Amino acid sequence: MHEPIFHYLRTDTLMPIFLRYEQAGAVGYGELSDSKVLPLEGEFAHWRRTLGAPIALTDVKLLAPVLPSKVVAIGPNYKAALPAGMAIPERPMYWIKPASALNHPEGVIELPPGVPAVNHEVELGIVIGQRATRVPRTAAHEYILGYTCVNDVTAGDFSTPGAFGTSVYMIYGKIFDGFAPIGPWIVTDLDPANLHVECRVNGKVRQSHRTSDHIFTPAQLVEFVSHVVTLLPGDVISTGAPPNVQPIRHGDIVEIEIEGIGVLRNHARNRADAPSALDA
Repeated sequence: MHEPIFHYLRTDTLMPIFLRYEQAGAVGYGELSDSKVLPLEGEFAHWRRTLGAPIALTDVKLLAPVLPSKVVAIGPNYKAALPAGMAIPERPMYWIKPASALNHPEGVIELPPGVPAVNHEVELGIVIGQRATRVPRTAAHEYILGYTCVNDVTAGDFSTPGAFGTSVYMIYGKIFDGFAPIGPWIVTDLDPANLHVECRVNGKVRQSHRTSDHIFTPAQLVEFVSHVVTLLPGDVISTGAPPNVQPIRHGDIVEIEIEGIGVLRNHARNRADAPSALDA
């Protein structure tokens, strides 16, 4: 197995931490406690402990901790990432990543041929715990199960001003298979107001910022999004990327780290096919 990625997590915390895992071909949810997985049963976010023995975290394969019907990606949502001269928006923009974009901790990000670049984006993910329709921000905490790490992988040219705004990238730049790595787990009772977020590629820091620079808080985003589309249990709102989004290349190891949550690590590989008409 790969080097474990849980060494960044404090084990003296009282915050429940939920994960999804595979062991010996079986998939289940568990609660993380002192580097042990306590097996759970029941529907998403309504789990109960089983009689199963605790499992060492090193003996399981971590999977994305949710099976979302959709990931709602937000942008822009950092004041420092606004284009020069752009006023702070009154409401966020949304992109939908389908369930097929889901990727797992240690999973491979396939780089499709025929696109100018594929970029990393470190983002805090809001995990929805119950069906949410037209939720006021004052009640948003009742619908948020917890938080996780998201790499909002995006195909597009960020180096040329205005290039990413062309329709072809806005339509499909975010929805390729595997373009939504999520994990390594869900941390509940986390205050998202001032967390350090960081992206490293091959150990070198690319993005480093704090969520205190968010334009829209998680509660505001739940309100905005749930007034547009119903959020289902397990859906994720990806809260936008800080400055310095850059391309990733074949062979890169991409690490997304968020304070209080942990590290989401993935491996970039060229997709082994020829460009199609859609890629041209």
